[in-house]
Amino acid sequence: LEYCRKHRSKVTHVVFADLSRLARNVADQSVTLTQFEKLGIVPVSCDERIEDTAAGKLSVNLLGVINQFFSDNLSERTKYRMSVGVKEGRHLHLAPIGYVNGENGSGLRVDTERAALVRQAFEWVATRSYSLEEVLRRLKLLGLTTRRAGRPINRQTQSRMLRNPIYAGWVVSGDTKARGQHEPIISQELFDAVQDALDGKAASPIVRKKVN
Repeated sequence: LEYCRKHRSKVTHVVFADLSRLARNVADQSVTLTQFEKLGIVPVSCDERIEDTAAGKLSVNLLGVINQFFSDNLSERTKYRMSVGVKEGRHLHLAPIGYVNGENGSGLRVDTERAALVRQAFEWVATRSYSLEEVLRRLKLLGLTTRRAGRPINRQTQSRMLRNPIYAGWVVSGDTKARGQHEPIISQELFDAVQDALDGKAASPIVRKKVN
């Protein structure tokens, strides 16, 4: 729409596959078509007829309702399946640094190239002897990189990593939290100690446990 407004004198038609691709709910569809009308732009659907008649407007509105139903229904089914997966302890997204996705959806596997550096980062933060900037500098020097792009991690990536309970063996999605099927990289005690350090809470003694 912004492009159409800026090039109002040049844009005469907007072509789209069907109304479901133009908007996913009735409200957005109505607003978009109204804006087209104000700008003098003719909407053209490849699969549907859009007519400026009472019957044509009714048809467009009914299609909008149906499209929204399918979109909402798909969203509900996706959320349900995600919730079930999390409750079963399965991580259903791209693996975070320190893990790799198993073949054929077999779950998370420890990334032998990066897991030790991830564990080291948590241990450094837990000692409270190093600033986050210093921890990041050390990780870069040791070669910790993102798995997809192979780039050195940045401050945002480090922050997400240190806050992610997946490293202690948990799977979290929204308000749902369950013990994961994957192997933890750090102990729960170490994870809790790091959260306290990040939150500025008083230090608690860490029970050292070996995590293979």
